[in-house]
Amino acid sequence: MKIYIPYHSVHAGHWIYEGYKNAWKALGYDVEYIKDESDFLKPTPSEYQVMLTEAPLFNKVEGIYNFIEKAQKVYMFVQPNNFPDPWGAHPNFISHSSDKVINTLNELNNVYLWSFTNSKNSSYYDRWKEVHYIPLAFDDVAYRPIQDKEYEYDICYIGGLADNGFNEKMLIMQDYFHELSQLGIKLGVSINQNITLEQEAKLLYNSKIAINLHDNYQHILGLDSNERTFKSLGLNGFLISDNVKEVGNLFPKVPLANSSTKMCELVEYYLDQDLTLEKDNNKELILQKHTYKSRVEKFLTL
Repeated sequence: MKIYIPYHSVHAGHWIYEGYKNAWKALGYDVEYIKDESDFLKPTPSEYQVMLTEAPLFNKVEGIYNFIEKAQKVYMFVQPNNFPDPWGAHPNFISHSSDKVINTLNELNNVYLWSFTNSKNSSYYDRWKEVHYIPLAFDDVAYRPIQDKEYEYDICYIGGLADNGFNEKMLIMQDYFHELSQLGIKLGVSINQNITLEQEAKLLYNSKIAINLHDNYQHILGLDSNERTFKSLGLNGFLISDNVKEVGNLFPKVPLANSSTKMCELVEYYLDQDLTLEKDNNKELILQKHTYKSRVEKFLTL
């Protein structure tokens, strides 16, 4: 069976679909990237067995309907069509699918809609048919634990500024890292540094504690978590996160901080604890339930 997956060269989409590519391949499937819109039209429709793709492509690729209609299964990522303000007024949060596209996809029985935002009982997807909640996950194929004493830090964080149009993430980072820098502990922090995957794995694996920060809309709505949640637990095993409801739903034992001051208190407390058992349990939980391979298995049950 051949799987077609969209390719992103930058931003979170690159890591997410790379994780899915690795997972499908690890499960024995033949995977091919779709690197631009024209790639959709290269194979004949009968060659499209399973496709992981995104709804906005309907607006860009003439004739894509014929290919999607004849594919065995299409798992299509969709954005909310009714996101709340102030974010819902910005192009970064607006669904780019027209009424025609939405109605077309809703009528196709071989198309299964999904999002990593928890859409259960949510009015944000009210124009779509059922949207399945498939959270992000840990890419256990690409990320391997590598022991290296040079990467032993008290706490670690790896991420980007990820300006969503409101520049909220930068302000949150400035607040939290200013407070954390006052603790006199060894910080392993990489922001927009484009470190290698191996360096990232070493930093997460060898540090005592991983921390996580989310965007402001995630704090307020609490409907999703970033990929760093799963990566941190999968490699490091112990995570302290800012307070996002969906993190608590997925991982009730993860300590959550409502403020930078509270995160500093949690960091100081847990740095003095033996975290070996918690780390082992969390790593096992991630490998059992929260890898991209487990997400692929979820797709195949739809």
